[in-house]
Amino acid sequence: MSYDEMGMPGSATYLDPVPESRLYSHESEYAVIGSMIKQSALIDELSANLDRNDFHHPACAEVFEVIQACQRNQIPVDIVTLAEARPMLSDGQRMLAVAGTMAQNTPSTANAAVYAREVRRRAVARRVVMAAQSMIESLQDGAALDDVLAKGQQAWLALEAEGMDTSRRYRFVGEILPEAINTVDSRFNRQSILGYDTGLPSLDHYVTLSPGRMIVIAGAPGSGKTTLGLGLAERVAVHHKATSLVFSFEMEDDELVYRSIASIGQVPLKHLTEGHSMTDDDWPRMTAAVSKLMDAPLVLCDDASLTMKDIRQIGRTVKRNHGLGAVVLDYIGLIPGEGNGSRYEQVSAISKALKRLAKELGVPFIVLAQLNRAPNTRGNKRPTKSDLRDSGQIEADADVVILVHRDDESDEGKAGVTELIVDKNRHGPKGSCNVQHQGAFHRFVELIGGYRFDSEDDDDRPFAGRQYGKGRASA
Repeated sequence: MSYDEMGMPGSATYLDPVPESRLYSHESEYAVIGSMIKQSALIDELSANLDRNDFHHPACAEVFEVIQACQRNQIPVDIVTLAEARPMLSDGQRMLAVAGTMAQNTPSTANAAVYAREVRRRAVARRVVMAAQSMIESLQDGAALDDVLAKGQQAWLALEAEGMDTSRRYRFVGEILPEAINTVDSRFNRQSILGYDTGLPSLDHYVTLSPGRMIVIAGAPGSGKTTLGLGLAERVAVHHKATSLVFSFEMEDDELVYRSIASIGQVPLKHLTEGHSMTDDDWPRMTAAVSKLMDAPLVLCDDASLTMKDIRQIGRTVKRNHGLGAVVLDYIGLIPGEGNGSRYEQVSAISKALKRLAKELGVPFIVLAQLNRAPNTRGNKRPTKSDLRDSGQIEADADVVILVHRDDESDEGKAGVTELIVDKNRHGPKGSCNVQHQGAFHRFVELIGGYRFDSEDDDDRPFAGRQYGKGRASA
């Protein structure tokens, strides 16, 4: 008897011996079919994650197909009804003999689910091998490496989804309730937390950095959105000791480190970058900041050529190797798109992918974004979530939208008073708070005196009082 490269028999009967392989288990395939015949109540359960192509043996695939047809037509399944539906198999064997022997030799229907999982696992393994072979052939034919890798990743993601047990993708509420109550109890007793705080108590009133949520921070150029995003990453890494992964498409990693030293150590960034302007007070502050950062799980990635698939892979790798507390991405408008669609369509696809990745990684995903010029046409120049640039899909996908607003032409703006507008919040209240931007240190701190803007509408109102001050960092 001859076999092809995948071990596929030619005119073999189902009982013929076959070469052993990790790519298939004919015994499991026989047992799945036999279990369906012996106990028809198992057909729907076993078929949930199987299709005809999952069976390596042609006879098993064909019998499975006939069983499915009988089930759809509400015909009771046994060896007789199967033989009546299709007396002869394509390879010339009699259905009655094949189905009867499969049922007779099935060890136990109690293990039917185990047999089905084994069939599925081997089927996915065969597809992995076939995908790899296809990639090799494409490379040998001269295809571009990036194109081959992109297709390979798409194939792997599809295979991952195929390998999932459908029954585990949904649950009844009664199964979830005990977990939910235990979570409430553990949070009440301070044994677990909903998420990470931002380090700004006035912002914490509205926002918690919770797992699986996509938090969009948007602002005009120079408003401080990068400062706020990096500050949140520092908070998670330095204060909470959880790994923070920062993707920067604008700055080099050494620039980000200088900013972190300035922020944590209260050392003017200008002094750090110049070097010669460092003062006697700056050195011990820099040393203290370096000491905190040295052991902080803050991961920086400054590769501006990263695509969405690269971001996904790096996120998975960091989580697997180091754990992951939060991800910051600066900024969405700079991520290269895939395909030939418009930039609007590309950014929309990227936004959806980031939202899915936040859920997959189970961490807060802080995405920075630009605003369009619409706020400049308003009297008070205050932005809204509809001013997000590139795609309206960003607003739709976001769980939270924080708009960074500072009017540098006003007295309060010149003093660093910055309004953080929470314009969308799926899990909490909307509103705004006011913080102090310390430009020299590139950080935001609480505003002493708690200055509040007089109005949140589009009317111009006079500035009421000088209630802002130098600000103070949160503990």
